[in-house]
Amino acid sequence: MVFGIVHLVGAVATVVMSVLLWRQRARRGRAWPWAMAGLVAALVWPLTLWLAVGAYWSRQDASKRAPLIAGACALCAVVGLLVVGSLGGGPAQRAQPAGPQVLREPNSPPPSMPAPKPLIAPPPPQERAVVQQVLDDDRVLIAVPGGAPRVVRVAGVRAPAAGECWVGEARAFAERTLRGAAVTVTSGVGWSSGRSAEPEVSLRLPDGVEYSSLALQRGVARLYPHAFLAEGLTAELTQAEATAKSAGTGMWGERCRPAAQAASPTAAGVVLPAHYATCADARAAGVAPLRRGDTGYSSEMDSDGDGVACE
Repeated sequence: MVFGIVHLVGAVATVVMSVLLWRQRARRGRAWPWAMAGLVAALVWPLTLWLAVGAYWSRQDASKRAPLIAGACALCAVVGLLVVGSLGGGPAQRAQPAGPQVLREPNSPPPSMPAPKPLIAPPPPQERAVVQQVLDDDRVLIAVPGGAPRVVRVAGVRAPAAGECWVGEARAFAERTLRGAAVTVTSGVGWSSGRSAEPEVSLRLPDGVEYSSLALQRGVARLYPHAFLAEGLTAELTQAEATAKSAGTGMWGERCRPAAQAASPTAAGVVLPAHYATCADARAAGVAPLRRGDTGYSSEMDSDGDGVACE
């Protein structure tokens, strides 16, 4: 009976004291010492129980104080709970990192993450080449070292066709400037509607001058109206043609103006037809040759498919 009473008292005391101290200390911020206290008490009081039982049975015949000794041993569990719990100290302070604190925007990435780099389009491909032949003032045959010769089109310009004013001067300028020249070829600068399939390139001369811009400034070519080029190149070529027009250079001079007015049916108020039945009709109207994109051009009259009809 004594064994059961001591066991019951120790168990109840351990549970009650653990719950009360846990609730009290948990509000102050540090609860783990009391969890440890409850665990230690749960381990200690059965040991003191066996000591109490052993002391009682060994002293029950020799002394009347055996129950007191057993009760004192059982009470050691509660005392041990108080002692272990008191080691927890005051409320814990949250540790702050050493050194200055870095303030950052709410949506900015953490300092440990590098900021993403902006995407930059790669530059258009460039290569060195030699111009072997000038085909028709805006198409040339180039040879790249280690590669086969190929035909390319000068980007954004239209040279005078046969029968037009300044055609001889334009041809001579192209031959003198391009034939045999070592140029820098920049591909992927744009494309033109209504032309053959040769790739359009920018040709930069040995002195660094862009050929299309130079030809427009000298008045030996016009800006092709259906060219879709890179923004920077379009602005450069437009400015070059405007400079030649304002200065009356080349085909924009006085020599070509009267011929253009006399050959233009629209100057007399004549409306050009959408197309001509034959090249004879086009020649009679004074508009031959017709280039692809011109009013009256028809692929049926362009027998060789080079973009120029009624040559």
